[in-house]
Formats: sequence, structure tokens, C-alpha cells
Amino acid sequence: MSQLRALLDALLASGVNETDAAELLAIKPPAGGTWTVEVLNSGKCDEAKLTAELGKIFRTPVAPIDAAKIERGVLQLLPGRFVFKHHILPVAQPDEHTITLATYDVFNQTARRLAQQQLIGKKVLWQLTPRSQLLRALRMAYGVGADVFEEILKNNRAFETLEQDSALDITNDDPEASVVKFVNQIIREALTERATDIHVEPLENDLRIRYRVDGILHEIAVPPQLRVLQSAIISRLKVMAHMDIAERRLPQDGRINLTTMSGAIDVRVSTIPTVNGESISLRLLSRTETLTFGIDRLDMGARQMAEMKKMITLPNGIILVTGPTGSGKSTTLYSFLSSINQPTRRIITVEEPVEYRLPGISQIDVKSDIGLTFASGLRAILRQDPNIVMVGEIRDFETSEISIRAAMTGHLVFSTLHTNDAVSGITRLLDMGIEPFLLASVVRCFLAQRLVRKICPDCSTEATYDADYLREHEFIVPPGTKLFRGKGCDSCRQTGYRGRFAIFEVCIITEELRRKIIRKETGSALKAQAISDGMESLRTDGWRRVLKGQTTVEEVVRVTQADEAMTETE
Repeated sequence: MSQLRALLDALLASGVNETDAAELLAIKPPAGGTWTVEVLNSGKCDEAKLTAELGKIFRTPVAPIDAAKIERGVLQLLPGRFVFKHHILPVAQPDEHTITLATYDVFNQTARRLAQQQLIGKKVLWQLTPRSQLLRALRMAYGVGADVFEEILKNNRAFETLEQDSALDITNDDPEASVVKFVNQIIREALTERATDIHVEPLENDLRIRYRVDGILHEIAVPPQLRVLQSAIISRLKVMAHMDIAERRLPQDGRINLTTMSGAIDVRVSTIPTVNGESISLRLLSRTETLTFGIDRLDMGARQMAEMKKMITLPNGIILVTGPTGSGKSTTLYSFLSSINQPTRRIITVEEPVEYRLPGISQIDVKSDIGLTFASGLRAILRQDPNIVMVGEIRDFETSEISIRAAMTGHLVFSTLHTNDAVSGITRLLDMGIEPFLLASVVRCFLAQRLVRKICPDCSTEATYDADYLREHEFIVPPGTKLFRGKGCDSCRQTGYRGRFAIFEVCIITEELRRKIIRKETGSALKAQAISDGMESLRTDGWRRVLKGQTTVEEVVRVTQADEAMTETE
């Protein structure tokens, strides 16, 4: 069989239809490129299946890579820059004179010859690994930015372009500024991993970098001895955020506007002084990501949806969304506002910061350093003839008092509170000093929420649970219902989860609940009344999502266990 015929069969076996297979087979790679790369970039084939077929054709073993098991001495047999440039990874050394190299590209003969030249005197054994697996293993083995780090140490250069502010386009690296490139790679990698936060934390003898992905922190691999660049990395980030690089004793806040391949990114930057040096955190917010805000996007239960659609169309009152930091409260508020945004309604918000810009809505960014606080902004808003007002957060008595006054004078007010569940919002406002009769008369509902991780669609598989475990958590599974979990794959960093959605708890202030509030009854009595009125708990809403195959029992238990424990102790 000719090689062309074999390659055609390989394409067909990897999921490509006959027409596309013929087109891919005829590809002429550009200078410096290869056929394999062009085919993989087309996105028309299953790379794992194609790799397996190419292994058969070229009699090369196909094997996965566990980066954690590769010895440091083996990794040092090839320079980091070479590995990252040619995507050839040393994975094992069976004996003193033999080394196994992994690649995904059997057609890159130039790179294979260069690798052999780097390993003079050694016998090279080759293995094939699917591209995504190899690139992930490469980053885990050497650490993000390892090629740049090697260059910095080799040239003994720190940060020649520290004061320059021209590298905020992280798609273009300055070849003469290695630390600029290193910082850009950290941010690019975070965006690739869908991280919402980056934490650069100095330890006693190391510098740790962590990404928060789907609400969970993951430590990323970094080159050894990264601590030597701690000062340069922190300084670069502070320059990008327009901070004072000489001030290391006080916390600072700043912002970065970045340009990436996928569009503009807003980055909120915060530094704090620690005993090991400055720790810096970055919150990543996309400005160009296509977000369709609307109440239907929240995917609430039928009863919850009907209740909230009624609440957000009321002419006045306060609607409060509660939950911890990072639970998606802003997205929920934006969805409510977008659903009722009409030319006949004037909507004004005061936020810290404005995370997403909504067309047709006037948004104010809080600037406490010049006296523009939630309270002062809200006072100004009420002089602007609004129909609907959104206050980013009620933090104190002053803001809550003005919000109540606004609701009493014919405005519909949306805001957030940091409480564990919906009913706790009542006791929180009472603790702030709000009179019970005022609270009972103007607050329409409390909506508590949490973000729950979705099962990864690429590795979802049927799951079985111990009956005692389900009984312990009061989860009743209807007969014949299948439950699922993710077994872990490259798409989800082996976690079994990819992406998140919200679960909700809606507490409507009914007449019965209003009477109990005025009588200042206990939090447990208020919650019992809310449940009697039909409120479903966060965990109950989570079970609904488990039965739909969207998440796992363990995940619902994880995000709601604090609320359940609090209920049991009340």
C-alpha cells in the first residue's frame, strides 16, 4: 500500500469525511510547517485517532505521557528552548546510552535530526503522543515560560525595559525583554486555561503561581529557581498596572488593559506586602467576550423562574442577591437588568468595579479615593430621575438606608449582600440597624446562589453511588435515573469538570414572613416560614441539576455543605 493511500485511510479512520480527507491529503505545508500540523489545525480530525493511525503507518509506538513521572535529569538532556520550539519532549532514559523522545509530528524530520544532534552518542527511541497531551505535559514538566526563563539565566539579564509601557499587547513579545515575555506567557497560559484569577505568591524559598479555574485553585508548574526573578516579575506587573514600583510596604490596587488574540481583557491587580515579599493577584475580565445576559440564561427551575420574572417587573421595592464573593451575583444582576432594559425605563447602576458594560444602561464606577462611594453615588443617582437602580453591594447602614428610601419613593432597587443563604439576608439587614417594619415593607425577595462546576462533556460517564451516601445527604434518585460524573481528561485538567453554572434559593417576602420579621423572630423561625411558603434550598436546586446530568452529587455537597451545617445548628 502506498503512503498516500495509508494516510488517506488514517484520515478516514480519524473521523474525516471523504471530501475533507482528499483536501487534507493534498495540503502543501508552508515553509517551516508540516503536514501533520496543518491537518491538526484544521480541526477536522480526532487527534488521538490520527496519532494512533500514524503510529501504525510509521511503526512508531503511541503512548500517553505522565509529566509527573519524568525525572528532572531526563528533562535536562534537551534545552528548554529547543523543547518548546520543536515540541519534542524527553520522557525516559531506559539506560545510560538510550533516551526516549516524544513528538506528535512524524513528518518534522528537521526537528528530529536536530534532536539527534543534541544527543550525540545516545540512541534515540521515538514515541508518538497526541498533540494536546504532549503540549500539556511539556508545560507541566518544564513550567510555564521555561524557555524564556532559561534565556534570562543564560544571559544574566533581569529587566532592561522595566519602565516601558508598550508591551500591553501580550500577543507581541519584545525579543529584548525576557521578563516581559515571561509575564506575558503567564497571562496567556491563564487565558488558555480559562482562569479567572492569577496569584503570584512568594514563599520562603520559592515563588508560587496559581490559577483559579472554575472556582478551584490550581498550582501551575514553573521553572525551578523562579524565586530569583521574583522582584522583576512583581515590578513588571506593577508597571503594567500603573502602580508605584518603589512602594513595597503598603497594599496597592491597579488596572491593566490587555490586548489578546481573542480581544480586550480588563485586569484588576492587587498587591499586599507579606513576610516573604509582595504577593500580587490578578482578576481577569473579558471586555469583548460575547455574553448574552438575560433571565432565561440563568436556567432556573420553573417555579423560581416564574417568581423572579414577577419580582423584576415590580414598580418598586428592593431585590437582593446574596452569596459569597465569586458566586456569580453580578452576572445574575446583569441578567435581570438586561431582561427589563427598555427605552421607557431609565436604569442607572453604581458598581465597584463595572465588570461588563451593558448597552442602554448608565453605569457608574465607584472611586472611593475621591469620595465616590456607593452611598454618595446612590444619592446622586436619585437626582437623575431613574426608574431602576442597581447598587453593587450594600455594605453599611448608610447605603442600606438610602436604598430603602429609594424603594419607598417609587424606585425598583437591585443590590447584593454577602450572606450564606437567602434568609440570612434578613438578619444581616437587621444587624445593620434597619428597622424591621421598613425592611418588611420594601424588600420584595432575597435570592441566594452558588456556582457549581459542570461535568466535562468530553469525559462524562455513568456513575454509581452508594445508597447510604445518597441517604445521608437526603438525595432521592427516581428509579431508572442515570447519574454521571467526569472521569478526567486533558480538556478538563483531569478534574472531570469544565465550566460552571448557578444554583439558586429564592425567598419571597410573603405576608406571613413579613409579620415574623416585624416581630424580630429568630433566623431559624424565619427560614422555617420561608420553606413553608415554598422556598427550595440551594441543595434541592442542586439535586435538580444532578438529575439532569449536569453536575455530580459530590459537587453539590461541596458547595452547599456550609449552608446545610448552619441549618442543622440553628
